Amino acid sequence: MTSIQPETTAQDDEISLLELWQILCRRKLWIVVSFLVCVAAGAAYAFLKSPVYEASVKLRIGQAGPGSAGLFEVAEELSARLVARYGEDVADGVKRERPFLKRATPQKGVTTTVDLVAEADTPQDAVTLLTRISDEVRKEHENIFERNVKSLSERLNNLDVQRAALQQQYADASALFDQLKLRDPVQAALIMQERGRLTTSIIGLDAEKPALVQRLSPPQTLPTELLGEINTPRKPAAPKKGLVLALAAVLGLMAGVMLAFVAEYVAKARSGADQRG
Repeated sequence: MTSIQPETTAQDDEISLLELWQILCRRKLWIVVSFLVCVAAGAAYAFLKSPVYEASVKLRIGQAGPGSAGLFEVAEELSARLVARYGEDVADGVKRERPFLKRATPQKGVTTTVDLVAEADTPQDAVTLLTRISDEVRKEHENIFERNVKSLSERLNNLDVQRAALQQQYADASALFDQLKLRDPVQAALIMQERGRLTTSIIGLDAEKPALVQRLSPPQTLPTELLGEINTPRKPAAPKKGLVLALAAVLGLMAGVMLAFVAEYVAKARSGADQRG
C-alpha cells in the first residue's frame, strides 16, 4: 500500500489539473469577456483621463560655516514648511487644485538637498510653480546669507585693525624697554611681560584670520541655489498608459479564471439539484 499511494496521488493531481484545464476551456467565454472588459476599461481610463505633468528640481540649502550648524534652514523643516504652504492638502478634507507641490523631501544621505516635485495640468504650470517656490526660498535665504557674510566680513576687517593697533603697541613697548632695561630693570621686566602678552594676542589674531577667510569661502559658505535647471516635462507623469493596459490585461485574465470556476460551480450545483428533484 505504501508503494501504491504516491502513484495514486500523482494520478489524482494529473486528473485535477486536467479537470481544471477542461473547466477553463468550457468556460473560456467568461475569460474572454472579462479580459476584453478590463482591457477596454483600462484603455478608456488611460486615454480619456486628463494628463498630469510633473516638474522636478533639487534645491541645495545654503550655509554660513562648516557642518549642519551653519545651514540657513534644516532640510526637514524646509520640506514641511513648503508642503504646508504649497502642498495638495490645504486642511482636513480640503484639497488644493493643481498646480501644487506634490513632494518636498530631503535627499537620502544628503542633509543639505531637498527634492522638489510640482504637479500641474500643463507642463508650463508645473514649471511656473516650481520656479516661484524655488525663487521664494532663495530670496528668504539670501537675507540670512547676506547677514552672515556681512558679520564675518566685519570681523575680518576688525582683525586687521586690531592687529595694527597691537603691532603699534608692541613697537612702543619695545622702544620703551630699550630705554629702561639699563636704568630701571624692574620696570623693564614688566614691559617685557606686556610685550609677551601683545605677542600672544597678535599670534591669536593671525591664527583666526585664515579660519574666517575659509568660512567665507566655498564650500563652507554658499547661497541657497538650484542643482540643475527646471526643465519643461515632455511627457505626462500620469496616467502611464502602458502600465495601465498591462495591469488591466492581468486583472482581466485573473478575474476571467475566477468567473469560470464560479460558473462551473454554479452549473454543477444546479445540475445536482435537478437530479435530486
